[in-house]
Amino acid sequence: MKTNNIQTRDAQVRAGAIDSEKRTVEFVISTEAVDSYNTVFRMDGWMLDDYNRNPIVCYNHEAYGDADKIIGTSEVFRDGEVLVGRVTFEDAETNPFAEKIFRKIQAGTLRMASINARVSKARMGLKDQGEDPEVVYFTRQYLQEWSVVSIGSNPDALKRNSDELEVLRSAAVKEIEVGEEPPTDEVKRASLDVFEAQLIINQNRLVK
Repeated sequence: MKTNNIQTRDAQVRAGAIDSEKRTVEFVISTEAVDSYNTVFRMDGWMLDDYNRNPIVCYNHEAYGDADKIIGTSEVFRDGEVLVGRVTFEDAETNPFAEKIFRKIQAGTLRMASINARVSKARMGLKDQGEDPEVVYFTRQYLQEWSVVSIGSNPDALKRNSDELEVLRSAAVKEIEVGEEPPTDEVKRASLDVFEAQLIINQNRLVK
């Protein structure tokens, strides 16, 4: 099974995570919480090498064309049980547009971010590992890029998210149930074919 899949997720700006002097903002871009689609992104599954070679942060995913839409660079790192993206905005002289976006975040006008991740392994939960068998667990995903965005989702995207997740869930169940014998742990852990996921992150609240 191969599909393009857009999934919505909540992202959260940490309380006190805006540093005006250093021009940085921290976003919690992933956790291991079960989301509204009954999916989990395992922390150990995040692969960051590709991103770290070119750690740009854009506005509305506009990486091509207008160079000013590349508004800064970021460090992405694990902090306990969360994945954090700390963006450093370009200065006002170098990029007046980046300065505007930074000020809008400070003012609370812009409240959303979006990440692109390519997921390469997924499976249903394993009860013997304390997981929920009804939940899809992503166990290897490659961060491609992330952006500050003005609008994180729309009704059409939400419907597509739900429809394509059902395709993914059906494929995972089918793979687990392959064969006439009761499924072994090895079969349960079998990964799905590669699919691409764009995670649209909608920041709604501050994390204390």
